[in-house]
Amino acid sequence: MALSRERVAVIIATIPPIVLILGAPAVLWIVEPFVLGMPFNLFWHLMWMIVGPLLLTVAYLIRVKEMERA
Repeated sequence: MALSRERVAVIIATIPPIVLILGAPAVLWIVEPFVLGMPFNLFWHLMWMIVGPLLLTVAYLIRVKEMERA
């Protein structure tokens, strides 16, 4: 069954908060690794601070195109 564009936009928009809320405890178990000179936990949150708005922009654009169709 094909998903509507509206539903796809909602799914994309819910990815960043879910990953940040549920992913943070999983990341805290990692003790020593460093990525780009930062502790992994800091890198994880900074990465999602960049990726999150990008995903929200994609969801917004999908939703705007859906509204233009109607």
